Amino acid sequence: MIRHWPTGLLAGFLVLGTTLAIPAAAAEASAAEGKAAKQTSDAGEAPKADATSDTRTGKDGFGYDDVVERAKARAGKPYSAPAQIPKFLQEFDFAQLDQIGYKRDRALWHDTGLPFESMFYHPGSYYTHPVKMHLVNDHGVGEFRFDKNRFQYPNPELRDRIPEDLGYAGFKLLHELETEGKLDEIVSFLGASYFRALGADEHYGLSARGLAINTGGESGEEFPAFVSFWLVEPDKEADTITAYALLDSPSAAGAYRFEITPGEATKTRVEATLFTRKAIGKLGIAPLTSMFMWGENSLTRLDDYRPEAHDSDGLLISAPNGEWLWRPLRNPQKLSMNQFAANNVRGFGLMQRDRDFDHYQDLDYQYERRPSAWITPEGDWGDGHLELVQIPSDSEVNDNIALYWVPKDPVEAGERLHYAYNINWSSQLAGPDSLAHAAASRIGRAAVVPGQPRDTIRVAIEFVGGELENLTEAGDVQPRVNAMRDATINNIEAVRNPHTGGWRLTFLVPTESLDSPLELRAFLADANGGALTQTWSYALSP
Repeated sequence: MIRHWPTGLLAGFLVLGTTLAIPAAAAEASAAEGKAAKQTSDAGEAPKADATSDTRTGKDGFGYDDVVERAKARAGKPYSAPAQIPKFLQEFDFAQLDQIGYKRDRALWHDTGLPFESMFYHPGSYYTHPVKMHLVNDHGVGEFRFDKNRFQYPNPELRDRIPEDLGYAGFKLLHELETEGKLDEIVSFLGASYFRALGADEHYGLSARGLAINTGGESGEEFPAFVSFWLVEPDKEADTITAYALLDSPSAAGAYRFEITPGEATKTRVEATLFTRKAIGKLGIAPLTSMFMWGENSLTRLDDYRPEAHDSDGLLISAPNGEWLWRPLRNPQKLSMNQFAANNVRGFGLMQRDRDFDHYQDLDYQYERRPSAWITPEGDWGDGHLELVQIPSDSEVNDNIALYWVPKDPVEAGERLHYAYNINWSSQLAGPDSLAHAAASRIGRAAVVPGQPRDTIRVAIEFVGGELENLTEAGDVQPRVNAMRDATINNIEAVRNPHTGGWRLTFLVPTESLDSPLELRAFLADANGGALTQTWSYALSP
C-alpha cells in the first residue's frame, strides 16, 4: 500500500482466535454515459453541448441516480481494464512527477466568486490510469477534458511528449479553512479509490478508500478504482460541495456520492450503491488506510532520533450497547489480522490521539497534525465485523494499517448493495465526555527498574478525562485487567497521576506467557463496578 501523494470492559467481551467480539452491541459502461458527454474549453466555462448531448439541462438534469444506472450497466458487462498512460510516464519516480505542477490560476472556478475551487493531478509514476472528469452546472453536464496548458512542465521537451488526450489522474478541492480569502486544500482523490481530507490546521495523513475487496486473502487483494468523476458546481453561498464517482473492478461496479463540508472538522458523507459481477470472499466497506511505524507502546524500533512515527495511533469502536473500545496500533513482527464483531456498529475509526510535537520531533512530516477519521454509519448495516490489518513495515513510505467493515452474509454475484456513512476528519476526540480515554500506552522491559523481575513486560496506561479526573482517593478507582487465555498478570495497580490529572494503570506480564500474542483488556471502574474509562484492548507480543 503506497502512501505517497504528490504533494468499560465490554460486557460479554470475547476473543476466539483472532476474533474480538463486541456484544450485540477501460471501456465506458453504457451508451447513456456517452450521450451525456460534453466538453469544456477552460476552467471557468460551462459545459458546451455537442451533437450527442443529453437534452436535459441544469444541475437537476444529472444526479446520483444517473451514476447508479451507469454502474448497473457496467456491472452487466465483462470487466475491461482501464487504458494506461504512455510507458515513459509510468517510469517517472515521484520526484519527477512532482516537477509537473498545476497552474494555480487555471483552477476550476478560479476568480468566479464561488467558495470552492478544483485543481487536477497529472498522471505518472504509480498513477497509470487516467480518469474521466465531468462538470455539472446550470448549463448541463459535460466532460472536462485534459489540457496540458493547465500544467507547468519542467522543460519544453517533456511538454511536447505529453499526449493531448492524456487525461487526469485525479483532483483536489480547495476552500477557506483558516484565513479569510485564502483557499486551503480540503480533500484529494488520487489513485485507485483512495481519497483523504483535512480539517483546519491539519496535515495529510491517513486515507479512505471507496471499497476493499479480499484484503489479506490468499487469492490476493483486488483494488477497485474510480474511473469517472462528476463535480457539481456549487452555489455562491454553498458550504458543501457534491461529487459523484463511478467505480469499477473485476468483481464489482459502483456509484458513489460524496458530500464534502469543510471546517474545523471536515465532513464527507459517502453514499455507495454496488453491483457485483461475481461472488466476493471478503467485501470491505468504508475502508481506511494508515501508517504506524513505532510509538510509545513499541518494544522495538528503528535507530531514529524521533520518539514516535505514525499517522494514526489507535482503533476506536463504539458498540450498540454503549461500550467504547480503544486498541493501540502496532507494527507487528508478523502479519496481524484481528476481527471485532460489530453488529449494527455505531461508529469506528483510526485515530491520532497524541497531539504533542515533542512526542514526534518531526518538522517535515508533522505527525501531531495528522487527522483522525471517525466513521458513523447511516441506518442499520446489519450483522458483520470490523477487520484490522497490521502489516510489518520498515518504511514510513508504505501504509501498513487497514480497517474496514465486513458484512456477515456472503456476497454473491448479481447483488445490489447500498451503504451510506459519514467520515469526520479532525483532531477532535471521539467518545462520550463522561468516560476517560487512554491517552498513552507505554510498554517496556520491567528489568530496567530496580527490584523488578527479569523476563517481564511492564504495561502503563494513562487514562485522562471524564469523571475520573474528579476522583482522588485510591478506593474510588478499581483497576480491571483480564487476559483472553491462561496467563499470569501481576502487580495490577491504579494510581493518580498529578501531572496529567488522570490515573495510571500498571501491571506486569511474564514473557513466558507470550509464546504467542496475548490478548489483554483493561479499564478502570468506580467503587460499584461501573466503567470510568473506555476499554483498552491490546495484543501483547514478546
